[in-house]
Amino acid sequence: MTQFNPNESPLLSLTRKYVPEGIRQTLSSDPIIPAIAAKAKRIVPENPEFVRSDQGQIIGVFPDKEIYYGPSSGLEELRELVGQFWTFAYNLKGKPGIPSQGLDYKNVAIVSGATEGLSIVMHLVASGQNVGLMPLYWSNYKGIIRNAGGNPVVIEVFNQDYDVDFDQIKRTILEKKITSILINFPNNPSGDVLTEKELNKLAALAEETDLIIIADEVYNFVRYKGTPQSMLGFAPERTVVVSSASKEYLIPGARVGYVIAAEKTFTNDWMPKVIRSFSSSPNVLGQQLLISLLKGEVEDFKNGRQPQLITEIKKELKARCELMLSVLREKGFSLACRDTDFPSGAISVLVRLPDDIKVDDTDFIHKAIELKKFSAVPGSVFGAPRCIRFGYAGMTQETIKRFAQNLQDVLDHLRS
Repeated sequence: MTQFNPNESPLLSLTRKYVPEGIRQTLSSDPIIPAIAAKAKRIVPENPEFVRSDQGQIIGVFPDKEIYYGPSSGLEELRELVGQFWTFAYNLKGKPGIPSQGLDYKNVAIVSGATEGLSIVMHLVASGQNVGLMPLYWSNYKGIIRNAGGNPVVIEVFNQDYDVDFDQIKRTILEKKITSILINFPNNPSGDVLTEKELNKLAALAEETDLIIIADEVYNFVRYKGTPQSMLGFAPERTVVVSSASKEYLIPGARVGYVIAAEKTFTNDWMPKVIRSFSSSPNVLGQQLLISLLKGEVEDFKNGRQPQLITEIKKELKARCELMLSVLREKGFSLACRDTDFPSGAISVLVRLPDDIKVDDTDFIHKAIELKKFSAVPGSVFGAPRCIRFGYAGMTQETIKRFAQNLQDVLDHLRS
């Protein structure tokens, strides 16, 4: 296995190889304004007469209404909390290739949602490169990769028995000259996960083919089966994780995400420089809200307990999933994922249309909307034709019960 080198990990050496010239210049520069601000901030506490004239913001007019800029890398307290949560939640402390103190609790860059984080990472690694996508994939992935100058290539990950076909993955990587792979577990839309054995084999394959792994782990702790895992626990020297508080803490509108890596140069040096050119700094109000939520969660971990808030959220989500599945099965739908009984995680179910419904998945949804009964997402946008993704997280159990009759109305119309 590749030995982790904090000075030049595979993640850094490969990124240096693929990053476009414009961003290369950004990474090699030392922005003057943030450097001055950092020095001034250190001086102020012990020098009350020091006057700051470097700040590009208005203060002191309506003090109770003012919200100031935060650092490009995010509020330090939040970065520490995210690092601690991740280390506890996915048992990263002491993992091979990761510093003994886990993620150093600050190998985290805060971003304005996971989408921005993923976009920035792709601008660093995807320009002029072929990026592998596993089916099923979030429909926005292709646009994000193309916007960064990359070419998305779908890799058939599973065989017809839903086993991971590592030989096929390797052939595609070599034939298509793929330089990085974007994975998503638990998967949107199916909730699929990889076993620990499969994650180890994926890590070995990434080393053999010299890949960067970008792991979209936004649903990571929403697991109904098994122990939550992070790819950082299997290939830390070449993995970048993108995640957010949107799903797990029910605050998508707060737009708080994070990019995490074992390689601190990537998160603590490169990411802030690029974030500054994207959005200057992430949402301060959203960060403050997440800090208030994570403090208790991290404290629970430290005291040997499961985090209370997210555990309660997961309990309710599982109950909604159970109810949604019972409705869908009663109507003739079947799960279209590795788990034939119950999804392993995430916040939606992917199901196959009943055989006697002759329209395709897109027409099925259009008809349901035309009849003003319900909306859902056609599976074809994820690479799953004749399947439907039903998102149950945004529906209370009472809503799901009402949905059952509306679904029956649509099926009756199409069967008549």
